[in-house]
Amino acid sequence: MTISLAACGDSDKDTKKTSADLTLGQYKGLEVSKSTAEITDEELSEAVERVLKSNQKNEYVEEGTTEKDNKITAIYTATLDGESVSALSSSSSGSAVTLSDGSFAIDGFIDQLIGKQVGSKVEFDVTIPEDTDKSALKTYAGKTIHYTVEIKNIINTITPELTDEWVKEKYSYMDISTIDGFKEYLKRQMYLSYVYDEVKNTLLNNSTVNSYDSDLLSKYTDIAAKQFESTISSYYGITLDAYLQAMDKTEEEFRKEKEEEAKPDLKERMIIEKIAETEKITLSDEEFNTRMEQYAVEYGLETVDKLKQYYDGVWDDSDWKYSILAEKVQEIICDNVKVVEDKEEESTTAAE
Repeated sequence: MTISLAACGDSDKDTKKTSADLTLGQYKGLEVSKSTAEITDEELSEAVERVLKSNQKNEYVEEGTTEKDNKITAIYTATLDGESVSALSSSSSGSAVTLSDGSFAIDGFIDQLIGKQVGSKVEFDVTIPEDTDKSALKTYAGKTIHYTVEIKNIINTITPELTDEWVKEKYSYMDISTIDGFKEYLKRQMYLSYVYDEVKNTLLNNSTVNSYDSDLLSKYTDIAAKQFESTISSYYGITLDAYLQAMDKTEEEFRKEKEEEAKPDLKERMIIEKIAETEKITLSDEEFNTRMEQYAVEYGLETVDKLKQYYDGVWDDSDWKYSILAEKVQEIICDNVKVVEDKEEESTTAAE
């Protein structure tokens, strides 16, 4: 079960303290379609390919001749009438360029780099069409740009081969060391993910929240608010204050919106914790420590101490324990579903 690791803070709003109270509904025997519950060989093969591609590595070759469709590292500098044009130039360390049609904003640029020696410098002119429809080029429409390009290397992307050795290297921390073991593990994770995604809304709708824990609701609201603030900053380059002013919205109104958005996530947590209590699911110190070590590897942070340090102020032990508990509860839910035949799409026939 994936839990968002977004930053959160403390709200300084004075609110009435409330505790969590949930009426738990049905969580076993939830209906799931046969096509969701049955992982086909084709789906598994596609998932294996995705995993292998996610573990691709780049090899940088500093010799040879460039060919069409190669990916290269190039340092390119654009000038117009002898003056540097930074907007059309790469960084000083270079940029990755794929030598295929349409991969570069300026027509004719790619053609000049095919069949050239790695390590060489190439100079050429390109003219921006008068009628260019590319916004980044409109300023230079009709102008001739001079390029100096240094070809640093050819980038070969290496996809690992699925072998027992590769599986052992990547998944020994999960005690998986063979191709068959890896496929079995992957198929199980696919089943849990697909089935839970399908039954999640029913699971939420079957239970009723009588009251939320006010501290947790504030925490989850902070998460939603900071995620939104980060998004508008990254994608639109505006601050939250500027957004609120443009939308004629008060901070209180904004926070209320985010609180409503946060409630489904918090409700899910309440349901998970209630099911764990009902099923008497516990988490031993040994289980916690083992899974935390696995998390550290999965997040690329090597040790549990580095994992906790990285998320310090974001998640504490109670959040990590909930994440691990949620995985165990998810298995209870998914292993007790009722598999039903897929519903045929309703079709209508026009009357003649």
